[in-house]
Amino acid sequence: MAEEQVTSVLTAGDVPVYQREYTADEEVLAALGYKPEFKREFSLWTSFCVSFAVLGLLPSFASTLYYGMGYAGTPGMTWGWLIAMIFIQCVAMSMAELCSAMPTSGGLYYAAAVLAPPGWGPLAAWITGWSNWLVQITGAPSVDYGMASMILAAVSITNPTFVPQNYQVFLLTMFIMMTQSFISSMPTKWIANFNSVGSTFNIIALFIVLIMIPAANTRADQGMPKFKPANEVWGNFYEGTSFPNGMALLMSFVAVIWTMSGYDAPFHLSEECSNANIASPRAIVLTSGVGGLFGWFLQLVVAYTVVDIDAALESDLGQPYAAYLLQVLPQNVTLAILALTIMCAFSMGQGCM
Repeated sequence: MAEEQVTSVLTAGDVPVYQREYTADEEVLAALGYKPEFKREFSLWTSFCVSFAVLGLLPSFASTLYYGMGYAGTPGMTWGWLIAMIFIQCVAMSMAELCSAMPTSGGLYYAAAVLAPPGWGPLAAWITGWSNWLVQITGAPSVDYGMASMILAAVSITNPTFVPQNYQVFLLTMFIMMTQSFISSMPTKWIANFNSVGSTFNIIALFIVLIMIPAANTRADQGMPKFKPANEVWGNFYEGTSFPNGMALLMSFVAVIWTMSGYDAPFHLSEECSNANIASPRAIVLTSGVGGLFGWFLQLVVAYTVVDIDAALESDLGQPYAAYLLQVLPQNVTLAILALTIMCAFSMGQGCM
């Protein structure tokens, strides 16, 4: 058997019987008690690409800006993200530990069954599995809904007489989902390559946006400092709820939790990944670490440049992110950033499929 320390259903002295020489990855699964079925066409990088595509920092931020900014204002974006990320990183490290010991396609629900007290394994797996299924069937539609809203907001910017309607958002969301379903039906290797390209584009687009907003913002032309004072950004709470500031800060965690919900993807892909009990846990930690750090940078950029929170949240564009960009950037730059975000959103939605 492989020398890696893994969870095993075999008792001391028992060995699995198989008809050919197993690879190290297959031996790990044999120790867990079942035969591998998937082709191992993912690597550390492509597993990271899938999870980072699902994370989709730029489109996720755009879709959840209402919650991050709308509950507590800029302190919710700065302190809220930072505090929530500490706890999320702890969860990611624990998940990586489980993935290293049990690198199966079942992922979380398999681990739940193993870790549950005697007799409770099936129920724990059932609850975890169906909860995960609910996330899977709602994740992609929610991403694509945000993407459709951004597309229609861009149309509204170029044609101010156009006001997006709910049925238009719905129909565009359905069209996007059908296109992504077609891509997700391709062979595994093609999907891995598509996600690799999409994640690379996500990273490049994120860096471009992080540079463009501070460099091109028009706050100075509007008679304001180029950046808001730090004491306002970190200390002036926006009263978006009737709750105290502390509770509003906790409510802003919703944006962070939704954005950072994709780092478990390498766990589910571990049976399709080479050197899975090492590569998959590293992909989990890499996703949560890189995503958390650069997500916070994006939050800081927006927090230090936003002009009017009320105007952004209540804009007729129906998309706070687009309204914010229009506040601080020239129209052509706003449309360019929206285009980058929309393309990243497509990759993210496909990764959620």
